[in-house]
Amino acid sequence: MIEVGMNELGMARKIAAKNLRILLLDDDKFTLEFVGDMLLDLGVAEVVKAENGEQGLAILAGLPSQPDILICDLSMPEMDGVGFLMHLGMQGYVGEVILISGAQQHLLSGMDMYSSKLGLIPLGTLAKPIARNELAKLLLAFAKAH
Repeated sequence: MIEVGMNELGMARKIAAKNLRILLLDDDKFTLEFVGDMLLDLGVAEVVKAENGEQGLAILAGLPSQPDILICDLSMPEMDGVGFLMHLGMQGYVGEVILISGAQQHLLSGMDMYSSKLGLIPLGTLAKPIARNELAKLLLAFAKAH
């Protein structure tokens, strides 16, 4: 939960203090740009973008260290979010994940539980269009826990 009296600048400062790196996966170029810009505005230090799961896996393999958070769309061409999460689980990846989708909320919740069974750490789910305050709450929760 957002602290009472905490404005967006205060949240951004708390988030920025963690120097967060995020891998954002979405096949929609507008969503990649829009959510990527939103993340930077909220204090995230670095946003790496991928348009599908295959690209996401290639990017992860080339990074010197894993990102703090993965934000993954469930519905993408070539390799969707489910396939991406399965690959991560098989590789023993342990990291925090935010799932996003235009799908119904109960599907998002089911995938949240599934990602946990794969060894990933579900940070939350967001329905599209992504609400800035909901994204901020999840980032702030991560920042407080770490």
